Amino acid sequence: MLRAGQLTLHYSALMVLIGLACALCNVVPFYFVSVHLDLESLGDLFWIRYLIGGVSFMAFANFRQLITARNLWWLLSRGVARWAWVLLTVLLSLIYTVHDNAVLPAVGRLIYEWVAVALPLQLLCLALGRRVIYRFNNTAMNRRKAVFFGMGPQARTLYLRLQRSPILGIEVLGYYAAKPVADDEKNTGSVPPYLGTHEDAWPRIKASEFDTVFIQPYDYYDQELSTRIFGQLYDSTATIYMVPETRWAEDVILSGTEIAGIPLLSIHDTPIIGVARIFKRLMDLALGGLALVLLSPVLLVTAVAVRLDSRGPILFRQVRYGERGQPINVYKFRSMYVDDGGPLRQVSRSDPRVTRVGKLLRRTSLDELPQLINVLSGSMSLVGPRPHAVVHNELYRQQINGYMLRHSIKPGITGWAQVNGLRGETDTLDKMQRRLEYDRYYITHWSLGLDFRILFLTAWIVVRGENAY
Repeated sequence: MLRAGQLTLHYSALMVLIGLACALCNVVPFYFVSVHLDLESLGDLFWIRYLIGGVSFMAFANFRQLITARNLWWLLSRGVARWAWVLLTVLLSLIYTVHDNAVLPAVGRLIYEWVAVALPLQLLCLALGRRVIYRFNNTAMNRRKAVFFGMGPQARTLYLRLQRSPILGIEVLGYYAAKPVADDEKNTGSVPPYLGTHEDAWPRIKASEFDTVFIQPYDYYDQELSTRIFGQLYDSTATIYMVPETRWAEDVILSGTEIAGIPLLSIHDTPIIGVARIFKRLMDLALGGLALVLLSPVLLVTAVAVRLDSRGPILFRQVRYGERGQPINVYKFRSMYVDDGGPLRQVSRSDPRVTRVGKLLRRTSLDELPQLINVLSGSMSLVGPRPHAVVHNELYRQQINGYMLRHSIKPGITGWAQVNGLRGETDTLDKMQRRLEYDRYYITHWSLGLDFRILFLTAWIVVRGENAY
């Protein structure tokens, strides 16, 4: 049976400690600032402190970028994005609890002074936490010497990431294989030193010189060879990992799972099933219905503007692929002149086909609002992979391995790719490949918290008007 390894337990424990430290970084300043401003008479501040602590802990107890990010400044920028949820919690809590106009100036000062103290403390905590983890993992007791058996594409990727992540404390000595493999021309240094054939490894394995062994199956399909290798490794003290690499799944991420007590490698899976699917649907109905009611005046004004600006229908309807690749009708406000039936192509910057009103609609994403109807009808979700035109789908599914896996769930009005800078035109294959990677990440790591985070970031991006035209 597949179980969480000691490495996972180690980092989970570290993440819990980081989460607790981050909670203190936000709760303690809030307490002292409120005392300094003599606001302790507001009894509601007592439970707000607990709420801040809980939100801070949840935001940073699973902040895996702390141990995977290569660059400290990128890490801190992601930390600020997560901390924004803590700030939002404080603002909403105070708006809900404070109704006395006489104390509003003091409450405003409370927020200002708390941010001035808590945010630097939060960033300092993350930077120090990263440094502590690095030092802890690289002590003589914890630093691990590793070797590879075989060197396929996934093994090379793992080696490069280990090289770029010294915080993990794993030193790769080299690899054993029947013969040396060629270095990657595009990425020099993509393979570690060649240590020899399998026979050369036995004495060092027996002497327990290696703490960790990574095995990839390219060279080990022979039953006799596999038996000998594992027999030798089982007679060592090394930690053994199998790099799940096959010739038919080189571009996908595999993970361990279990069904009916049988360990399996999951090539593609999603937690959006059963009860989770119901919760996501309830969120779509609640937030989608509320948005449709609140934005109905905006919808009405936009419809009139589209009608007066140029001839043609108010709504643009296009067939796209939905969940499981089934065709759905996606609605948008028409932002372009009625075309002549020529070949379909993506909208580019300064595209002459876009109307005057359409430029505003696309920059503010108001043209997407009719898709709330798709959400309420059940063909789309508020958050999910953005649906593409059928002709583009058919093109990219032939060029990108695993492209159609993004349709294993409902498409969304916004998505993880869009809030990570991949909004707008995908004029190169590389951009579409990156969008697919983010879509796959969302599908396999979905949670309600991630959905709320994406919605929050979407609102911020729409205000800034990034990559919209």
